[in-house]
Amino acid sequence: MSRQDCQIQEILERLETGVREVYSTDAWKNYLRVLSKFHSYSVNNCLLIYMQKPDASMVAGYRVWSTDFHRQVRKGEKSIRIIAPVKRKAVEKDEDDNTYRIAGFRVCHVFDVSQTYGEPVPVNLCENLQDSVDDYPSFIEALILASPVRVRFGKTQDGVNGFYSVLDEEIVINAGMSQAQTVKTLLHEIAHALLHKDNRSSKHSERVRREIEAESVACAVSSYYGIDTSSYSFRYIAAYANDRELDMLKESMETIRHTSSELITLISRIRNPVPGARNKKPEIHPASLSY
Repeated sequence: MSRQDCQIQEILERLETGVREVYSTDAWKNYLRVLSKFHSYSVNNCLLIYMQKPDASMVAGYRVWSTDFHRQVRKGEKSIRIIAPVKRKAVEKDEDDNTYRIAGFRVCHVFDVSQTYGEPVPVNLCENLQDSVDDYPSFIEALILASPVRVRFGKTQDGVNGFYSVLDEEIVINAGMSQAQTVKTLLHEIAHALLHKDNRSSKHSERVRREIEAESVACAVSSYYGIDTSSYSFRYIAAYANDRELDMLKESMETIRHTSSELITLISRIRNPVPGARNKKPEIHPASLSY
């Protein structure tokens, strides 16, 4: 195994340990506590929410926003209508009987977080990186050249850090982020473009695998170049994978290691071309995926 591969292997071992340690932190417990206050909606209600407000990301009733999160619905905001069951006690005469039956359905009104204001909602387990990066312009230029699809910077919808569009064959990165966050996010999306362009499955398990692989590659490559993303990457992966699903990290380890190594080689070749050599951009061949 080459020195580069040994370094990557050490980084990935630290990554797995770091992710598992997140589960015992107060931040993780608070994350789960907040998420528990939001209802899981049925497929039909998810469709109703999407039809009325396609950009909705987190919805709750007026009282929940006010009481649990100390936020108020903005005046004039139009509610999102969903269907909720009406429950009644199955045995009305027995006060100790907690068995309920569905007696019908009614329309309920909910609002998206974007329709409210007030105290911050602590649902984001990750806090964006704030560090600077040595020789940042040159490094970003190398990443753009290494990307298999075009890269553009701009304001992303809902303030997401970035995304890879399979249909448009492009990566979009949110402008104005710190240097470290921009590098890490671009590497994450490049990993998606390399590994997941032919996999559009919406199954939860495959989505978890895609995010574990992309963030692990981003973490490994960043760390190799001296950019510490652990405070973000460990929590990002933990937010997607519970302690059982984290086994996917081991299952994907060869894919992550191989892709990280190839990407590091390509970036280094772009930043330090061999004199007299033809500067042709090599093609990366990631290891086969186990979907």
